[in-house]
Amino acid sequence: MILVGIAGLSGSGKTLLARRLSESSCDTGVLCTDSYYRDLAGVSASERETVNFDAPAALDWDLLLAHLRQLSAGRRVAVPQYDFQSHTRLPDAAWMEPRPTVVLEGLFALSDLRVRLMADLTIFLDAPEEVCLARRIARDTATRGRTEASVRLQWHRDVIPMFRKHVLPARASAGLLVDGQCPPEASARAVLAQLRLLQHRLQ
Repeated sequence: MILVGIAGLSGSGKTLLARRLSESSCDTGVLCTDSYYRDLAGVSASERETVNFDAPAALDWDLLLAHLRQLSAGRRVAVPQYDFQSHTRLPDAAWMEPRPTVVLEGLFALSDLRVRLMADLTIFLDAPEEVCLARRIARDTATRGRTEASVRLQWHRDVIPMFRKHVLPARASAGLLVDGQCPPEASARAVLAQLRLLQHRLQ
């Protein structure tokens, strides 16, 4: 299995790029780090409001790493389905079958050294903060039950400080830098070209 890691600021286009890569080949599956946020079903509503979801500690890394190893070994995994309004996992997981290429995309896709060591290709998406904020507002107000004011508050209080601390450092060691403002089809072509080179070397 070839593992591709895609990281970048929230709203930089990671999910869209991963989707285009998946659409380009039935041999490519996508795993999103957002699915691995810790289940807060046992935490009170008031306590959930204090959780910093923009810090790597908000993810269940043990489960994510276990699933990557299972996929690499050719076994399917039960991917959690996360409800961002209640911050809990839904009762039913989504099964993911092993694929020759797996794309791990998300804010923290390259933040953990164990994941970076597993990855065969690491990609960092660059996009201006104001562009990413506008995209984040559009997404969260449409699909996550948020208000624009709450999104802006979290952005300046948590998102940007945590991005600079935990996500941005991976940019320096990424194998490929991609402009998050480019058409996703063009970015996907650039990534696919790198993948073909990698596949050729591994043959």
